[in-house]
Amino acid sequence: MIAAAQAPLAAIEGIEICKTNSALAPEFLLTAACCRWPASQTRAAAVRDAAKNVTDWDRFLAVVQRHRVIVLAYNALRAAGIALPPAVAKELESRAQRIIHRSLNSAAETARLQNLITVAGTPVVVLKGVALEQLAYASLSTKQTRDIDLLVPPDCAGEALQILERDGYTLSLPARKLSAMQRQALICYGREVELIDMRRKLRVELQWRAADNPLLLKGIDAHAKTQKVMLSERAAVRTLAPDDLFAFLCVHGARHSWSRLKWLADLNALIASRNLEIEHVYRHAQNIGAGLCAAQALSLCERLMGLKLPSNLAREFDADKRCRRLIAIAMRAMMTPYAADGDAGTGGVARELRNQFLLGRGLRFYTAQCLLASAGTADIVRLPLPRPLHFIYPLVRVPLWLWRRMKLACLPPRLHAG
Repeated sequence: MIAAAQAPLAAIEGIEICKTNSALAPEFLLTAACCRWPASQTRAAAVRDAAKNVTDWDRFLAVVQRHRVIVLAYNALRAAGIALPPAVAKELESRAQRIIHRSLNSAAETARLQNLITVAGTPVVVLKGVALEQLAYASLSTKQTRDIDLLVPPDCAGEALQILERDGYTLSLPARKLSAMQRQALICYGREVELIDMRRKLRVELQWRAADNPLLLKGIDAHAKTQKVMLSERAAVRTLAPDDLFAFLCVHGARHSWSRLKWLADLNALIASRNLEIEHVYRHAQNIGAGLCAAQALSLCERLMGLKLPSNLAREFDADKRCRRLIAIAMRAMMTPYAADGDAGTGGVARELRNQFLLGRGLRFYTAQCLLASAGTADIVRLPLPRPLHFIYPLVRVPLWLWRRMKLACLPPRLHAG
């Protein structure tokens, strides 16, 4: 999809990466410039400067779509007075309008679902989505949101799932149907399920853990402090308090190697719009186990979004070999043709596994990560076991994964992407 993005990869294949952006594809650099916040003359100048080097506007459109920043790009290019080829301009505007319409629908549904679950007596917190959009951009027509993320306590996950199913949502991932035994095992070992309402054409990710590894976001759960976010005069939702929200966003992005610019753009906009004191929120993240994730995120915001870091933090991040390695991993992930979603084969699984082990420090973190790696969601769904037999999951983890890879290899090439 983004063929030209392959060429710059050689410049960032090593652990260390240059602090300049000269080796990156011009389409990617323009996309990053469009993601800066707030909208200002400084951003407009950065967009105009980056646009001078773009010659393939179809490729730019593909990059913007790949990183899910259509509306940000559309607004930034218009504000900077960039004249696009007519076909590209029309397509960008059309996609932006669809996203805006979807976001407004998502806002109303998010408020309704939080109220629906709360009335039933289950604590629930909205993660990311329209709550983050309102906080970061003071708008419901800027951020591209794929689904509605809701966080509930683990002991309420089964009940919350039933509430959503009675409301018309049906399971999508990890499977379309789950037995009682599968649900119990999934809540024990997993952290989320995805549901779809085909009537409303909306997705919900129901989560019961803020992070896979419990040492990354210590103390952040559905009972944590929250802040109220007004979506309209009548609709409001509750999301994590500012410091916890910052840490959560850093861990979320790091978990996916920041393979989409939208996550970094949202974090950068939140810092700017809410006037977050950078060292304060970083130290908070550090205290709850997310220091490396936060250092990676802030360094990337500095390099790609123009965020000004306190000099002491910049030196601290630059001196940390682990942080530099994480930055290199993120830059590679951003520049690949496809985002790091799903199983990308043996190499992809190995890279994802390595990345997860780099996000924390200490024996307890590594032990917890090993336990997470020993039981996969796919294993739980395909081999449901009663609680006394859960010790079998680590024993069959590798054989079951190899079996899935063999089955996939037997499919015709055209079916692999499905």
